[in-house]
Amino acid sequence: MSYYLLTSKTPDSKLWMLGNMRLWVLGLITIFCLGTTTNSYGQKRDKRKNRKYKLPYLKDIKTAKEIAEIYNKFERFKYQILGHFSNKDQVDEGTTTEPLQEFIVMPIFQDRPNEFWVYLEFFSPELVDAPLDQRVEQYVQVSRDSFRMEVYYLKDPKKYINAWKKETFPATSIRKDLIRGDACDLIIAHQEDKPGTYKTVTPEEITCEMLTAKGAARYVDLEFELSDDQYLMWFHFYDINKEHLKKSAQNGLQFRRLKEKEMGHLLTKK
Repeated sequence: MSYYLLTSKTPDSKLWMLGNMRLWVLGLITIFCLGTTTNSYGQKRDKRKNRKYKLPYLKDIKTAKEIAEIYNKFERFKYQILGHFSNKDQVDEGTTTEPLQEFIVMPIFQDRPNEFWVYLEFFSPELVDAPLDQRVEQYVQVSRDSFRMEVYYLKDPKKYINAWKKETFPATSIRKDLIRGDACDLIIAHQEDKPGTYKTVTPEEITCEMLTAKGAARYVDLEFELSDDQYLMWFHFYDINKEHLKKSAQNGLQFRRLKEKEMGHLLTKK
């Protein structure tokens, strides 16, 4: 009888009221539990959504400390080339008149014996989506202590903008998508007086024509010194007649290897 009274709709029944109260309390508990579960999952989902993710190209990059521990010269040179570099320190110190600039060098066409290929993107940190320069470089081992750098220009640069943000590098055919800069090869040799560093060998004549140049500068003489933690560069630009236009300061342009925690301005929401 009591069972039927619990489910009875007779408003004057105390048992009916008691039964309804129990059901009401049970309903609140159920709603509370479901709500808590939903909020909990929602918070986790939001955290995942808003979490800063690791840029794909970083899986192929090593820190200066890790590079210094590499014994094999080919491997050490390769990882010195790869990375994210900035002249921020030099700009902050006021030892250069150049604006704040950065560049990223990431590996492409991997697992080729005695050589490696990279994609380079040069940009202002304020205009990441409008690169100042883009190109592909091939490094071929000439001897135990030296390498040859070969330069390739892109037929369709827009296709590669911010390629370092993507999980997969855009499909590229060396023959169809790249233009070989035949006169821009550089030999880079190990410096015996500075173990673990490499420097370009000055070419006999200025022949590197910047095929994608839009300003007055048409030819460039590039010199750089490479170590575990930085690039030190010197540029000399010439016009179409190979007459002097602009030259880097004697102390050069210093681009330090950035640590992952210094790349916050490039980390985007997933």
